[in-house]
Amino acid sequence: MSEKENNTANAPAENGNEERALSVFASERNEDMTALIFCLITTFLVLLFTKWMV
Repeated sequence: MSEKENNTANAPAENGNEERALSVFASERNEDMTALIFCLITTFLVLLFTKWMV
């Protein structure tokens, strides 16, 4: 098989890998956003309760 034929044979597999990678990054972004929101809520609650206790 020549180099050109090999590249065209791998093209669909590379496209599939690229789509999988992008979907993984998208799900990690959602998890990161969820973690950030939980951190902000927790920080706000800690600040709120420490102010009340003083």
